[in-house]
Amino acid sequence: MIVAVKLNPESYKKIKDFVEKGTYGSVESFIEIAIANQILIETDGHGRFEANNESVTESNEEITQKVVQTKHHTGIQQYSQFLACPKEIPLPVLPPLSSTKETESFPLWGQINRLAPAKMVLRILANKILFQGSDRVDLKRFSADVAETTTSTRTYIEKRDKTNRIRGEELYVALPKKDPGSQQRFINFYIGRLPSGKWTDGILTGLGLARIELAEDGSVVIGLTEAGRKLACLPSPLIDELMLEEKQIENPFSVAEVEFLLDHLEVNKPGEFAYMLSVLRSIKEGARTPTALHRGVESFLRDKHLVVQISEKFVNTMQVGIIGRLVEMRLIKIKKDAQKSEYSVTDSGNALLAHEVKT
Repeated sequence: MIVAVKLNPESYKKIKDFVEKGTYGSVESFIEIAIANQILIETDGHGRFEANNESVTESNEEITQKVVQTKHHTGIQQYSQFLACPKEIPLPVLPPLSSTKETESFPLWGQINRLAPAKMVLRILANKILFQGSDRVDLKRFSADVAETTTSTRTYIEKRDKTNRIRGEELYVALPKKDPGSQQRFINFYIGRLPSGKWTDGILTGLGLARIELAEDGSVVIGLTEAGRKLACLPSPLIDELMLEEKQIENPFSVAEVEFLLDHLEVNKPGEFAYMLSVLRSIKEGARTPTALHRGVESFLRDKHLVVQISEKFVNTMQVGIIGRLVEMRLIKIKKDAQKSEYSVTDSGNALLAHEVKT
């Protein structure tokens, strides 16, 4: 149920301060927690409850503990509403938009350096579709909701992930920060807009995971494809375990998610799949540092005849992007010594190369 609440500016500013400090995920979260706490107090008679027909006064410590428990529960609940996979209800899906030679044969844009955020967006989309009872939702409104949710998610993950990770491999990488510029970039890359048929289109339409189009009333809408539905509902260590169950995890993707993505990329984005294999081969053949790998990446991109200037900055961006995606899927690993990085192909990466040779 949606309820409009009018707040005075001073109260709203104080709440926003709490949100910006990371104490609460959003203004809505603060209000929901405040309501839950007030219901607790009113239900218990302002800190009093009846036990064996006798009035017993709770201690401050007991009341504080209840408030902490309520806040904890509501904090998890705010994410389960958006990120839990819809169960036992068939989700309506749309056919993917027709791809172009450019979108198929070129790799993903380098600023998309992780794929897990796309999974989060798909989960949110699935729940929005289910809530509205339609196969499409308004893109502008959806984008605003996703920007707020994923910004809060970044803070949530950063606080709760206690695993020791090297710089650049944190689980919140690629999720938006609180500034509008970061949120807009996230919307551009991980949600998208009306497709242009260019290789730099957002990841959801670029991989055929969602469909964005004009509605009859002139608005722009977004819906899930069958591939998007399947990826959204695969079990996720990052979402289902770390976020919803507060378990510590090693990797953001499950084996099933990695297998799905590899199979999907090979068929629907062969340019990205070929790029992955090219980088894996280069690393296996000895290009184990960023500098050594640079030439191989540049050569691959030039051979693709991309409709952009192959500058030093462009190659660096594309290299950072593919390294991030390969690490995320556990196809390579990075060893860091001070400021130096050294890459190595994992068993999974070698298995993928061996499979490619056999086929």
